[in-house]
Amino acid sequence: MDGGLQKIHCYRRVNMQTAKQRSRLAWYLRMTYEFVRISLKNQLEYRLNFIAGILVESAYMCIKMTYLIVVVNAGKDVGGLTPDMVKIFIGTYMFMTGIAMLLAGIFFMPNKVLRGELDLLMVKPGSLQFLQTMGSFDFAMALPNCSCGIAVMVWGWRSLALPVNWQTFGGFLFFLGCGMFMTYGFTLIPQILAFWVSSFSGVYAVFWALWDYNNMPMAIYPKLIREIGSFLIPVFLITNWAGLFALGRLSPGMMAWGIIAPVIIFIVAHVMWRFGIRRYTSANG
Repeated sequence: MDGGLQKIHCYRRVNMQTAKQRSRLAWYLRMTYEFVRISLKNQLEYRLNFIAGILVESAYMCIKMTYLIVVVNAGKDVGGLTPDMVKIFIGTYMFMTGIAMLLAGIFFMPNKVLRGELDLLMVKPGSLQFLQTMGSFDFAMALPNCSCGIAVMVWGWRSLALPVNWQTFGGFLFFLGCGMFMTYGFTLIPQILAFWVSSFSGVYAVFWALWDYNNMPMAIYPKLIREIGSFLIPVFLITNWAGLFALGRLSPGMMAWGIIAPVIIFIVAHVMWRFGIRRYTSANG
């Protein structure tokens, strides 16, 4: 009888914990929606700036598209990939660049840290990391990149006549999602250095230099760079794994690493964040 009561109490505790977790997840999803809505509303209040941002980024996309068309018209394989295959990788790079630019809250963080302006967020409910990094979005910079990236990916997909089914297309979307999750952590880590350094020009230069290694498929690089970019500093996972899966070139081990690596990067970013907050000095301190 006692054993039965213990099981009942155990089930109740599990159910209560599950309900709390669901409630917490729902709260974060609702807050993300509100942050997106407010960010878009604020940007549309200054429509000229919003349109100018889209036009500037669209001009950059035109340059990228010109470069891509030259590669395609050349008709030569790049690192063992046909021009049609290259479209998927370059499209993924454009899309992920848009996702990185969308996360304006991450790029605003260093200035807030250096000015001691995190105080207001500290007194609000929820995760401080979430409130800062997901608190604002930049749609003007993100829309041209994401739209053009999706168009190029679809172009490559149709050119290769790849199947649109749950296995190929579903797996592609899954690893695209892993790449987006990886983008969050990979983008956040350099910004957290603001807790330790005051000059960010060098940090930004290194970050964007590493990021731009993805502007072409990793297959074009020497083996050493591919290994470093896949395992030591896994920046290639962001834009290459989804395309490699769609082309049937992703081994089971690489699939597993494509799932594990984003989690590791997120944990590293979170641990760095916690250590950084301990060093934080508010404007009133």
